[in-house]
Amino acid sequence: AWYSVCWSAELSLFVAVAYTGTGNRVMTSPDGITWTARTSAADNSWCSVCWSAELSLFVAVAYTGTGNRVMTSPDGITWTARTSAADNAWRAVCWSPELSLFVAVALSGTGNHVMTSPDGITWTARTSAADNSWRAVCWSPELSLFVAVAHTGTGNRVMTSPDGITWTARTSAADNSWRAVCWSPELSLFVAVAHTGTGNRVMTSPDGITWTARTSAADNAWRAVCWSPEL
Repeated sequence: AWYSVCWSAELSLFVAVAYTGTGNRVMTSPDGITWTARTSAADNSWCSVCWSAELSLFVAVAYTGTGNRVMTSPDGITWTARTSAADNAWRAVCWSPELSLFVAVALSGTGNHVMTSPDGITWTARTSAADNSWRAVCWSPELSLFVAVAHTGTGNRVMTSPDGITWTARTSAADNSWRAVCWSPELSLFVAVAHTGTGNRVMTSPDGITWTARTSAADNAWRAVCWSPEL
């Protein structure tokens, strides 16, 4: 059950991580066509992977595991288990080049649904704006802002942070099950998509604070969104 994939331009390599499998919850590919199984650091339920060009490091976070819900790799092949800040259900991780910081968000926990790391190895728990089930996080270099979205909460399914440490609750456009968020530098716009809702499974924001409901193409269970600068 492959959950996340990312690209390293520096290594010319795709890396994907999985929620299930035995000793092979990572796979890599130089072209997206031919994939090679790799041994994950543990048979945890890996949910998200990202690449730091500045550190030459992949970081993945997991939904399950005991004291090892992070793993890192310099090449996508050899993975090392790392101690997560807490055994929360970590769902997403992203990297800020400008802050030299990884930020991960979780579905579970008490006051600590966020963790940060400058190197992928040492992780520090942070107080989330609310104990919502946070599903996705992204970084806007232009706004110097992290934005996270959640699938639970009442009127507060967005939170923002300029540093990954201090988080502020924001009013989502609707209490939908928000699953993914991305940033477009060219449009100066965040876009989030949802798993639930009626005619409003998209929301947009120019600043991460004020969100506007948009009519989705269909009331499908949207899980991911990305931006193409070229198109």
